Amino acid sequence: MTVKSTITHKLDIPHEEGQWIEFRELGWRTLELSREAKSRTSMLSFRDLGPEFFKSLTTPAEGEAPAEASQKPADLYDMSTLLRASIISWSYPEPCNEGNIDTLDQKTATWAFDEIIKIHFPTEEALGKVSEPSSSL
Repeated sequence: MTVKSTITHKLDIPHEEGQWIEFRELGWRTLELSREAKSRTSMLSFRDLGPEFFKSLTTPAEGEAPAEASQKPADLYDMSTLLRASIISWSYPEPCNEGNIDTLDQKTATWAFDEIIKIHFPTEEALGKVSEPSSSL
C-alpha cells in the first residue's frame, strides 16, 4: 500500500529564478473530489446556456461524425481543488496556505496545475514507454 500524501515533488518554477514549489501526491479521494467540482461547474455553465444549446453540442449535424470527448486530464479536474490540496510548501516569504495559494499569479498557478497533472497522469513519453510500431509476421 502506498500512502500518497507521503510522496512529494519539489520543483523549480521555470519563470521565477530561484523559486520553487513542493507538491504532495494526492490520493484517490482528493482526485475524485476535484473531478466532481469540475463537473458541477461545467453542468452549471451548461444549465445557464439552455437546453437547445446543450442539444446542439450532443447531436452531430447531418453527415458529421460525433465529436470525440476530450481525454486530457487537465480538462477533467478543478484547478483550485488540486492547487490547494497538492501545494505544501514554497520558497516565497509568505506562508503557504489556501489564502495565499488563491493569490498566486495566473502564470504560476497555471504552471503549478500543469505540474500536478503531470505528476498524477504522466504521459507514456514521460514514463519512458514510447511504444514502437508493431509488425505482423
